[in-house]
Amino acid sequence: MSIWKITPEGPVKIPETEMKEEQLLEEHLENWVITDPSLLGEPLLVIGRQVVIPEIKDRLDVLALDPQGNAVVVELKRGKLKDPVDMQALRYASYISKWRFEDFENQARAYLNTAGDPDFNFNELYEQFCSDAGIIDEIPDLNSDQRVIIVGSEVKDKLGSVALWLHDHNIDIKVIEVEVYREGETILIRPNTIIPLPVSRFVETGRVPPGKRDPWISEGKTWHLDKRCSPKTREMLINVDELIRDHFEVEGPRWNQKSYVAYRVGPYNWLYINTHSSTLKLNFLVKAGVFDQSEIAQSLNVKGFDKEDSLSEKLGLQVLCSCRVAMRQRIVSH
Repeated sequence: MSIWKITPEGPVKIPETEMKEEQLLEEHLENWVITDPSLLGEPLLVIGRQVVIPEIKDRLDVLALDPQGNAVVVELKRGKLKDPVDMQALRYASYISKWRFEDFENQARAYLNTAGDPDFNFNELYEQFCSDAGIIDEIPDLNSDQRVIIVGSEVKDKLGSVALWLHDHNIDIKVIEVEVYREGETILIRPNTIIPLPVSRFVETGRVPPGKRDPWISEGKTWHLDKRCSPKTREMLINVDELIRDHFEVEGPRWNQKSYVAYRVGPYNWLYINTHSSTLKLNFLVKAGVFDQSEIAQSLNVKGFDKEDSLSEKLGLQVLCSCRVAMRQRIVSH
């Protein structure tokens, strides 16, 4: 997208140029980022420039921290971003992932020329940065994860494809194209984040609120009793609910699921009832081997059937009892 200057005669298009044509080097791009990291579209605390990785001797362009505690590797190219850049940046991120707090502290001290300064407090510096960025509740731990930001004048298809694949697989990578314009003696730049694409603020416009779209969330009890149940199963569900709450210490009922009502013991659903217009299906969570299906059927004076039996075999029984008690190995005791 072009940049236009409004003059008394009307809009005038500012011509686009290239960093190479303007004799701008990666060093210039690096200077801009160091001077104001928000050029990259977010708050960053720069703690290193041309950082040499010990023993390996690789050198990354800019090392920074974000307010979430992530280490951010920034790779800058004045020309076209080609496919080797992504592997280079990922390699640097893998090195930094092994750093501890004192490694970042030493790096920041060296970058800020505070070697030997007894008053320098790296933790205080980072906390102030987080506070300025709006983090006021709890300062995150450093190097909880690593991120990559790649900046250049044009992204080639191969690199763009790899970067998009990495992002889709939860690798935090950001790709920024920098457009350069000239107006007389003035150089103008416009950074554009192309991966990930910005989310439109209009994406929710016209969308039905979740509570209206999913009535079982906002009005779960009405949903199950009046929408899923018939008058007969509605009465049955009310009676079962009273029976459970009178005789068992459980949490519930929870009505906010589309197809079932749940009662919990601790973190588990001890019982969930699938609601239907013709039947209610009760599913209990018990320890494996606690109950014998035939004994349950006998005590209830009903005939049981195996879940693998054919439909004709099941329909041949006078009274049906699906005693498929959930014999799960991962269970709560009750």
